[in-house]
Formats: sequence, structure tokens, C-alpha cells
Amino acid sequence: LDQTEDILSKSRYICGDVLTMADIRLFPTIIRFDEVYAVYFKTNGKLIREYPHILGWTRELYQIPEIQKSVDFWHIKTHYYTSHPHMNLYGVVPMGPRGLKANRGKKIDAIFLEPHCRASL
Repeated sequence: LDQTEDILSKSRYICGDVLTMADIRLFPTIIRFDEVYAVYFKTNGKLIREYPHILGWTRELYQIPEIQKSVDFWHIKTHYYTSHPHMNLYGVVPMGPRGLKANRGKKIDAIFLEPHCRASL
């Protein structure tokens, strides 16, 4: 993540100033990171929201309507936390700061709808 933050501090996208497949392929990992990976896989050294350039990049991509339609936070959380019984025997799904039911059926999360300020890079 530190290397990605460094790249995105110097360029709008992973490979320069044009959106590429590298950005599209990285996006699912980043959008899931704080809600799932940091807790479930214990990769919680630093959260995405603590990386200003990665967070701005994530906001920019999330605000593309076609990408936003593909993100379902409720499904992401319930899938991960209930699909690996050897890691989560009872299938406990953390509610998170806004509560799990608050995100059910919704395709938005307020943090990703804030201005991304990436156009200046």
C-alpha cells in the first residue's frame, strides 16, 4: 500500500494519466480493504482511509457510474465473513460504523462519494 500511495501521489492513475486495466484490477482489492481485509485477514497496519492518494483514487473510480453499480458493500462483507468457516466458525459479520443493515441493498458509502480532487494530478 505504501508503494501504491507513492505512485498515486505522483500520477492520477496507476500507470500514468489514463485509466487502465491496472486500475480496474486493483480497485476491488482497495474497495474491500477497510471493511474486510483489515479485520478478517488481519492486514490492519494502516487503513485505506489513512492513505490520502489511494483514498482519492478510490473515490474517483467509485464515482464512475458503471463501477459504482458493481459494488455492493453488504454482499462483500457477508460473503467474506460467512464463506470461510475455518476462519470464522460462527459466521459473525461485524456491523461496522454504520451498521451492516444500513448498507444492505445500497450501492453507496458516503466516504467514497466525497470529492476526489484527482483532476489536478
